[in-house]
Amino acid sequence: MTAEISGDARLGAGDRLLYLACNLGRNLAGFAPRVATRACPGVPRAGRGMSPARLYSDHFLDTVLPLLEPRCSLDVLEIGCGSGSLCGRLARLGFSGRYTGLDIGDRFDHAIVPGFEKQFILADATTWAPADRFDLIVSVSALEHIPDDVRVIAQARTWLRSGGLQVHIVPSGWGLPLYLWHGYRQYPRRAIGARFSSGAVVYRLGGALSFLVHFLFITTGEMLLRLPVRRRWAGFYDRLLAACRADASLGCVPANLYAVVERAP
Repeated sequence: MTAEISGDARLGAGDRLLYLACNLGRNLAGFAPRVATRACPGVPRAGRGMSPARLYSDHFLDTVLPLLEPRCSLDVLEIGCGSGSLCGRLARLGFSGRYTGLDIGDRFDHAIVPGFEKQFILADATTWAPADRFDLIVSVSALEHIPDDVRVIAQARTWLRSGGLQVHIVPSGWGLPLYLWHGYRQYPRRAIGARFSSGAVVYRLGGALSFLVHFLFITTGEMLLRLPVRRRWAGFYDRLLAACRADASLGCVPANLYAVVERAP
């Protein structure tokens, strides 16, 4: 396997080019098992100034997750939880129970969320051992930042109760030109097939229009040129983001993100 470079570190120009070359080669090469994908149903609702990735991630969580997990009361673990905003989203969707946020940095919001008992654990997911099992394990744009993601995915299977779900939203192979040097890797379908069980279900998130908007405004405008383009042209950007909702009607086009769902036996 090609050695992985962390795009989260401070990289010089040479290391940035090496990162792009290594990940491009890994995304295009190899014959590990492919996985079938399906479209995320429905049309996402755009919010002001959000990124296309946020648009589609939120849409998946709001529309597909309640169909996959009909139980109202859950023990939830979020890997790479950040502020823990997922807990509030779950509450708005009608879920309740216990929420555990796990992260290597503390940005956690301890504000009370009605219906949930919240806790935060400052720990590395590759070495942490939970005392209890969970009904639902979620990560949103977190696996690509974990050096040994294979170990975390395998460990998560042992952390789930029977019938529980692990759900991971990750950048696709097509995400490389969007995020450039970001995290350790992207996840083409071959990489997903090599990491998850044959029963995993994979949803395509985003498409050609959201790719173009992200590349022009966020990758080129904000990341490379350091211009506040979304703030400067907020109204124009929001109209373009709303137009990205048409990705859902374009059929089988390359996805910018994948949502991978694996259920425990």
